[in-house]
Amino acid sequence: MSKSTLLVSTVLIAAFAASLLISGCGGTGGTSLYFNVNERASWSAGGRLAFASYGGNGLLYIYTVTDSGNSSLLLTPSDNDDDYADEGGWHPAYSPDGNQIAFASRRHTTPVIFLMDSDDGDRAGITQVTSDTGSGADTQVSWKPDGSGLIYTSTRRSANYDIRTINTNGSNMIELLNSDADEQWASYNPTDDNIIVLQSDREASNGEDTDIFKYNISASTFTKIADSPYSDGAPSWSPDGTKIAFHSNRAGDFDIWVCDSDGTNLMQLTSDTRSDGYPIWNSDGTRIAFTRDRELWSVLAADGSDPQRITRRYR
Repeated sequence: MSKSTLLVSTVLIAAFAASLLISGCGGTGGTSLYFNVNERASWSAGGRLAFASYGGNGLLYIYTVTDSGNSSLLLTPSDNDDDYADEGGWHPAYSPDGNQIAFASRRHTTPVIFLMDSDDGDRAGITQVTSDTGSGADTQVSWKPDGSGLIYTSTRRSANYDIRTINTNGSNMIELLNSDADEQWASYNPTDDNIIVLQSDREASNGEDTDIFKYNISASTFTKIADSPYSDGAPSWSPDGTKIAFHSNRAGDFDIWVCDSDGTNLMQLTSDTRSDGYPIWNSDGTRIAFTRDRELWSVLAADGSDPQRITRRYR
């Protein structure tokens, strides 16, 4: 695709995004940014949130906004053709230094993990990290604390949800967890890259049951830290590694819960009648952002107070 075509397509999509900005809207948080947010966002130390939102063509694109809900930027434009050369992306994750974003996207035959500049997006070029050979997909990416590697979910082995790790240059891919169980949403402890937290159905009591586990990489051992016959999922570490947030429908609908890293001191953080999921922490651990029915919200991590709406859904 030529540079001029990319420029035109970028302008068109930016214009579409701008049409969603309606000033003077009230409500909690006072935001006037309209998106249909998909699953987990990522919160940079610089105070910006990266997230995927559905475009008018039904594909996902990655945007960033400030944590107060301002200054939206489109990072993954598309020419909207049928060759998937610029299909956008989803599951963004800021690097520890905030300079790059890892994300999943199908730019060729199957979804893989890419890297792009966190300010300029894929206009400045992208780096493909995982291979798109064969079937399946690589998604749900997170960074190693020192920024040298990634951990992600892959369905390339018999369509099973496995956990893999890889260096950011694409070398040393390791199938970390590849049992018959479905394991998803893995992330490293920010202070100990030998420990990960993840969602798994390895001890499920029914078809809905998923639990939260810690996994010690060197010892190859699991420790269950959140157990219920319901769907506990998408765990997220606090920046100091002492607490874990996750979503669960154990109280009726999906809400955000927080516990200490050993599973003690469990606390329900949100109790809205809408579905709350995919929590993430800000860099100082004081707030947790999450997706609420395709909107981004945040609350105080200590007690769930001070709810702030960061973006609004537009349909």
